[in-house]
Amino acid sequence: MDVRSFGLLGPLEVVLDGRHVHVPPGKRRVVLAALLLRPGQVVPVDELVELAGGTRNALQTAVGRLREVLPSLVLTRPGGYVLDVRPDEVDVHRFDLLGPREALALWRGRPFADIGSDTLERDHVPALTEKYLATLEARIETDLRDGAHERLVPELRSLTRQHPVRERLWAQLVVALHRCDRQTEALRAYDDIRGRLAGELGLDPGKDLQEAHRQVLTADNRPRARNDLPGDIADFAGRAGDLDEILAAVPSGCVAITAIDGMAGIGKTTLAVRAAHRLASRFPDAQLFVDLHSYTAGVEPRTPSDALLALLTALGVPAQSIPDGLDARAARWRAEMAHRKALVVLDNAGSAAQVRPLLPGTGLVLVTSRRRLVDLDAARTISLDVLSEEDSLNLLASIARRTGEDCREIVRLCGYLPLAVRIVGARWRTRPAWSAKDLVRRLTEHRLTELTAGERSVAGAFSLSYQQLPADQQRLFRLLGLHTGEDWDAYLAAAVIGTTRVEAERLLDDLLDAHLVQQKENGRYRFHDLLADHAKVCVEPAERTEAITRILDFYLRGVENSARRIAPGRPRFDSAVTRDLVDPPVFATPVEAIVWQEAERRNLKAAVYLAAYEGHYRHAWQLPSNFAPYLWLHGSGRERVEVLSVALAAAHALGDLKARAEALRGLGSAYMDDGNPKAEEHLREALVILRQIGDLRGEASALGFLGMIARERRDYDKSMEYFQQGLALMRKAGAPTGIALALHNIGISHAEQGRNEQALAHMWEAAALVEAHGDVRELAVTMNNIAHAHFDAFQDEECLSCMERSLAGFRECGDRRGEALALADFARWRYEMGHLTAAGALARDVARLCREYTNLPDDEAVLAAMREVRDHVGQMTLLMSLSLDALTSGRPAESIRYLKRFEGLEKVRRWWSDERVFQQFAAAHLELGDREAAVRYAEQAVEAAERGHQPRTLAFVRETLARAKAPAPPR
Repeated sequence: MDVRSFGLLGPLEVVLDGRHVHVPPGKRRVVLAALLLRPGQVVPVDELVELAGGTRNALQTAVGRLREVLPSLVLTRPGGYVLDVRPDEVDVHRFDLLGPREALALWRGRPFADIGSDTLERDHVPALTEKYLATLEARIETDLRDGAHERLVPELRSLTRQHPVRERLWAQLVVALHRCDRQTEALRAYDDIRGRLAGELGLDPGKDLQEAHRQVLTADNRPRARNDLPGDIADFAGRAGDLDEILAAVPSGCVAITAIDGMAGIGKTTLAVRAAHRLASRFPDAQLFVDLHSYTAGVEPRTPSDALLALLTALGVPAQSIPDGLDARAARWRAEMAHRKALVVLDNAGSAAQVRPLLPGTGLVLVTSRRRLVDLDAARTISLDVLSEEDSLNLLASIARRTGEDCREIVRLCGYLPLAVRIVGARWRTRPAWSAKDLVRRLTEHRLTELTAGERSVAGAFSLSYQQLPADQQRLFRLLGLHTGEDWDAYLAAAVIGTTRVEAERLLDDLLDAHLVQQKENGRYRFHDLLADHAKVCVEPAERTEAITRILDFYLRGVENSARRIAPGRPRFDSAVTRDLVDPPVFATPVEAIVWQEAERRNLKAAVYLAAYEGHYRHAWQLPSNFAPYLWLHGSGRERVEVLSVALAAAHALGDLKARAEALRGLGSAYMDDGNPKAEEHLREALVILRQIGDLRGEASALGFLGMIARERRDYDKSMEYFQQGLALMRKAGAPTGIALALHNIGISHAEQGRNEQALAHMWEAAALVEAHGDVRELAVTMNNIAHAHFDAFQDEECLSCMERSLAGFRECGDRRGEALALADFARWRYEMGHLTAAGALARDVARLCREYTNLPDDEAVLAAMREVRDHVGQMTLLMSLSLDALTSGRPAESIRYLKRFEGLEKVRRWWSDERVFQQFAAAHLELGDREAAVRYAEQAVEAAERGHQPRTLAFVRETLARAKAPAPPR
C-alpha cells in the first residue's frame, strides 16, 4: 500500500509513496485544500467555485490540472468532487487522533500559509490555532507534573511574548519559576500579566493565575490534587461486575491491591482507568498513572527505580531530593504516600518483582498485566474474559454507528475481543461503502490482516506477548497452532514437542499465566480464536511437517489404544504411527477409554480432516476406522458416514486394497445403520476385495453385515446363509470374538423366527466366548438379546436375571447409551408383564440417561440432538420411553403426542417393532375412552405381531384388542 500524507498545518505538503509532490500555486491549491478539509466527502461545485474565485469552467480546468499531479485521487461525484484519501492521512484531521506531543509535531507554521485563500484562512486558521495552543498548554501541564519546570521556563518566556494575554501560559510560567525557587521572578511575571489584563482588556486574573499566585505566596511547591489518569472513554462497554468488584476495594488505613490480568487487547487498561475515574473523589490527594511498558513495542520495560522517579516527581518531590538507590527511593515513596489519600494505577506490568517496590503503605493500587501475577499479594485478582456478545455489539455500535443482525457475525469473527471490535468499528466507520457482509467476507478471508488500523493491531499486540516468552514456551505455543481441534490436554502438548506430560503441563501452565492459552475445565486447554490464528502465523516452515505428523500420531495411537480397550477382540492393522510417543494415552479400563474418546471426539474428527488435507493418507483411513466404533456406540450416524467417507477417499489415494476394503466395509455398515440403500453396494464391493486379498476375517465381517441387511428385509433364509458362511470363515481365521459375533447374529435370527431354544443355545455360546476374551460391552449386548429370547419364551425370572447382567455390563464399561437402550427394553418387558409402576420408573431412567450421555438439559433438546446426528434408534428409544412413562402415569394424551412423532422419523426401525408402537397407541386411546381408535390401533398391532414369531407379544396385543372391543364399563 502506498504511503500518503497531506499537510495544511504550515505550507502545503503532499507526499505520495515517500515522494514529495509539488502542487503549483493558484486555484489548484485552493481546490485541494478545500477537499483535504473534508476527505472522502463530496464538496459541492458551487462551494469550490466561490472559494477559487472563478467560474465552473475555471474550476473544471483547475480540477483537471490537479488530477495531473494527483492521479486517481480526485473523483467526480453528483454535485461535486471528492478526494479519495483517509482522514488519518491529512494532518488537520490526524492532529485530533494523536497524543499532545505527536500532534504538536505536525505543526509546521501558520496553517494555509501558501494556499492563497483569504476565505479558508479566515474560516479555519483561528480555530486551528486555538486547538494548537490548547494542546500545547496540555503538554506543558504534563511536563510540569513530571518535574520539567527548569526546562520549561525559556519556552514559556517565548510563548508569553508571542501570546501576551493568554492567561494559562502565564500561569504556567509563574508555577515553573516558583518551582525553580525563583519567587521574585514569579511574582514579577504575575504582576506583568495582571497589568496587561487590566490595561488592555479591563479584566482581573482568572482562576489559573490566581491559583499560581497563591502557590507562590504560600510557598506551595507541590501540584494540587495531582491527576495523571488518561482520559476515560465514552464507549466503555460491559464489565459491570468487574467494575463493581474494583470499586468495592477501597482500603481503610492500609494498601489495597487489585490486580487485573488478561490477554492482549482484552481491555485491562480501559477498565482500570474507568474504575480510577469513578474512584477519584475518594482519593483527593492524587490519582497517579504510570505505564511500566512491559508490553510496549520498541520501548524497554520500565525499571522499578525509573518508575519511582516518575511517581515521586509527580508528587512534587524536587529532583535533587530523590535518592538514587532503589530501596531508598521506595522508602521515600512510601513516606510521601503515608498521609495521602491517593490512588495509583500501575499499568502494563510484566512481573510481581517489577511491581513490589512501587507499592505504597496506604491507598489503592490497580495493577494491570498480561500475566497472572500469582506471586503478588493482591487483595483481589480479576482475570478478564472476552466481552459477551451483547456487550460486543454495543461496543461496535458505539464506534461504527452500525447495527443489525449481521453484526453478530462480525463480533464473533472478532472473538469478542475489545481491541479487535474497536479496530473493526473504527475502520468500518471510515468506510461507509462497506456493508456488514463486506466486512464479514474480509474478516473471514484474512482476519488478522483486517484487524489493523494505523499503529493499532491485534497481531502486533499478540506478538509482544509471544516475544516475551522463553524459547521452549514459544515453540509449544506456535506448534499448538497447527492443532485443528477444539481443545487439547497435556498429553497432546507433550506429543507435539516430544516431551513428557509433566513437562508439557508445566509449559502449558506458564502459557496459561501469560493468557496465551485458556482453560475452560481442568486439564483441557484451548486457544482464543484470534490467538489460534496468530500461533499458526508463527510456525516456522521447517518444523511444520514434523509437528503435524506428531499430532496425527498422537490421535491415532490414542484411538487405537482406546478402541482395543473398549472392544478387545477388534482386528489390528499395521499402524500408520511413525514414532513412539514419550507419554502415550494409556487406559486401564473400558470406562477410561470411552471417557477419552468422548473428550477427544471433536479433535479426532478434526484430525481425520487434517490428515486428509495434509496428504497423510494412512492416518486418514486408520483414524476413522478406529474412531467409527465409538461413533456407533453413541448413535452418531451422520459423523460416522462423514469420517468413513474421508477414509474411503484416502484409501483410494493410497491405492491400498486392504485400506479400501476396510473403508468400504465400515462405510457400508454406517450406511446400513442410517437406512441408506448404498450400504449393500459398498459391502459387496468390499467383499470382492477381501476375497481377492485373502482376508478371511474381513470377508466374514462383510458377510455378517449383508446378513443383517437381509434380516431387516425378513429374508431369513438368505440372512442365515450369510451368517453361516461368516461363522465358518471366522472359525477358519481363528478369531474368537468374530466367532462370537457370528453366533450372536445366528441366535438373533432364530429368535426372530420363534425358535427360542436354538436362539439361546447360539447366544449363550457367543456369551461364553466374549466373556473369556474380556469384552465387557459385547457381553452386555449379548446378555440383552438372551434376555429377549427368555422373555419371548415366557421365562420371566431368567429374562430379568439376564437383563440385570446386561445393565451391569454396560455400566461397567461406561456405555451409558447402551444402558439406556437396554433399560428401554426392560421397561417394555415390565409393562407387558403387568408391572406398570416399575415400567414407568424404568422409562424415566431411560430419559435421564439420555440427558446424561448427551449432556443436555431436557428431553426436547436431546431429541433435537439425536435428530441432528441421525441417531434413529436413540430417537425411537427415547420417544417410546417418554410415551410409556406418560401412559403408566395416567397421562394418555401426552403418550399419544410422543407416539405421533414416530411419523416424523426417517424410518421406523424394527428395533421397536410396529406391533409395540400400535399397541401403545391403542392402550392410550383406551385410557382416553376413544374405543374406536383403540380398536383400530389394536388391530394393526395384531396384524404386525402375526407377521412375527413371538407368541408372547402376539398374546399381549390380542389382549389389548379384546379390552378395546369389550363393552365400556358402566359409569
